[in-house]
Amino acid sequence: MSNTLTREKKRKLQEKDKGIIDFIKIQNHFFPDLIKSLEAVQDPRHQSYTTYDTDTLLFPVILKNIFSLHTMREMNDWFYDGNCHANLEKFTGKKIPDIPHYDTVNDFLEMLSPDELDEIRVEMVRQLIRSKNFYPARLPGGQWLLILDGTGLHHFEERHCENCLVREIIDKQGKKKKVYSHHVLEAKLVLADNIIISLGTEFIENEKEDISKQDCEINAAKRLMGRIKKKFSRLKLCILGDSLYAAKPIIDICSGYGWNYIFNCKDGRQKNLIQDYAYILGSGEYGEKKNLLQEEKGYAKYVNHVEELTGKDFIANIFEYEYVKKIKNKDTLVRFQWLTDIELNNRNMEEMVRTGRKRWKIENEGFNNQKNGIYKIEHLNSHNPNAMKNHYLLTQIADILMQLYLAGHKILKMLKQTIKNTSSRLLETFRRATVSDEDVSYIVRYTTVHFT
Repeated sequence: MSNTLTREKKRKLQEKDKGIIDFIKIQNHFFPDLIKSLEAVQDPRHQSYTTYDTDTLLFPVILKNIFSLHTMREMNDWFYDGNCHANLEKFTGKKIPDIPHYDTVNDFLEMLSPDELDEIRVEMVRQLIRSKNFYPARLPGGQWLLILDGTGLHHFEERHCENCLVREIIDKQGKKKKVYSHHVLEAKLVLADNIIISLGTEFIENEKEDISKQDCEINAAKRLMGRIKKKFSRLKLCILGDSLYAAKPIIDICSGYGWNYIFNCKDGRQKNLIQDYAYILGSGEYGEKKNLLQEEKGYAKYVNHVEELTGKDFIANIFEYEYVKKIKNKDTLVRFQWLTDIELNNRNMEEMVRTGRKRWKIENEGFNNQKNGIYKIEHLNSHNPNAMKNHYLLTQIADILMQLYLAGHKILKMLKQTIKNTSSRLLETFRRATVSDEDVSYIVRYTTVHFT
């Protein structure tokens, strides 16, 4: 029987797809109390002057992200039409005066503590870990992969607020110029090859004008790692990061918390370790493994405990991997190098190489998708610094829901349509479909979700 997706097969699959109803069903499967959690946030408003409950203000912003609506005005324009009001009542299980105006939403987000949304995300991650659906993503030692990386969110020619990072550049005319920006550090948890979700966020804010962005990011990493340890005290983790994190303060934190680490290792970081590693390679006292990663047929070399030669007081096992890749019809040597505390041998070398390369997931499947895909996280939905943080956190919550929907909805996997088309379909059904009591019964009915 042919596996080709003909127009007729595609049409029949699309007829079975319930759009937003299936999305809410998967949301309810993993997070049955999400709406209640949104309703239970600490409300900073004066209760005598409130029209909307907190879930009625927050859930539409989550849907805005799911539907790839890039501005708050777009959200209002689309949600004021069709069946959105009635459908939102069905999904929240309560009567709502109307879809709240975006100014009302932003006013609330200016006052709401970001810690409230962070706690909701933390509980969502806990529920996913407890579900055991994603245990196959762990390393053989039971560690979950947690990837650290920072990125810029917003850039300004003038100081936007006291939180702005400041950097001096030389413009095209050769003049010195100050630029201002907001950056964020993310800790992304790998649940599957196609599911990488936000576990923690630290907003990188100005400390002093004479401190570098790198130092700010390292300090932010210290704070974020401390908070993660507090909230997930028993979780076994392996921290992945670029060469910026291959620094003693970060390594010491990992060791103190009982976490493993795999960091990219470049000449600019840990120079003495790299030099001693090269010296050991020259002596021929190293392990090696050939023909790795199937079609790449790559080559790996490794040395355990380089720190014994260098005199460092942390474990420094170093390994590298290289293979030849066709780039513009030319054979190009691609090379990676990592530092880890995990003991290296021929049995685990291929797994270690695969794991080390997963750091790119936070850039390719994390930041790049959120910046250039359906969310456009660089867009300013508010100029208020506190509201900006809350918008970002709501996007991370929306992204968790969207990734589970994309990876767990059987029909979507068969249709193989783009994420943008999927978002458009969800918006269309939210506006055009009338959610019935029968649909609500379907949403809460028990189901199983498979990610293979």
